[in-house]
Amino acid sequence: MTDAEPTAATTSPTREAIRVELEATRSQYHELRNSLSVEDWKKKSGNPAWNVRQLMWHLAWAGGFTAQGVESCRKGKGTNPPNWIADVANTWITRIGSRGATKQSVGEKYDGAHQKVIASLDSVQDDEWQKSARVFSRDMTVEKTFRDHVEHFKEHETDIKKGLGRS
Repeated sequence: MTDAEPTAATTSPTREAIRVELEATRSQYHELRNSLSVEDWKKKSGNPAWNVRQLMWHLAWAGGFTAQGVESCRKGKGTNPPNWIADVANTWITRIGSRGATKQSVGEKYDGAHQKVIASLDSVQDDEWQKSARVFSRDMTVEKTFRDHVEHFKEHETDIKKGLGRS
C-alpha cells in the first residue's frame, strides 16, 4: 500500500458521514457569522445568558472540547463536575472570553478548533466509535461526541436567529 491509498480508518462510512456533517456545520457557522451586522453583534439572543457576540464566541470555543471529549471516551473516563458548577463556569467563561471578540477573531477561533476536530476524527479507529464515558453528566460515545458538536451549533444558531427575529 502506498501513502496515497486510503486505509480502512479513513474510509469508514461513519467517519465520512460525520465529516460531511462537520464541514456543513463549519460552512453554516461562517454563513451565520458573515450575515451579522455590527448592530446584530450586540443584540440579545434567544438564550437569556448571552448576546449574539457571546454565543458566536461560545460556539468557537466549545469546538475545542470535541477532541478532548473523544479522548475521554477512548479512556472510558470523563470530567464530571456538578452541573451547577459547570453551568456557572460555562456562562462566565463565555462572558469573559468573548470580551473584545470580533467577527474575524471568532472565525479564526472556530477554524482552529475545526482543524483539531477533523484531526481527531481522522484518528478514530473503526473499533472505537462506541467507546464511551460519562462526560459532564452525559453518557457519550466517540460517535456521539462528534454528532453533539453539530447539534450544539444548531441549538445556538436557533438562539441567535431568534434574538435577531430571523426564526
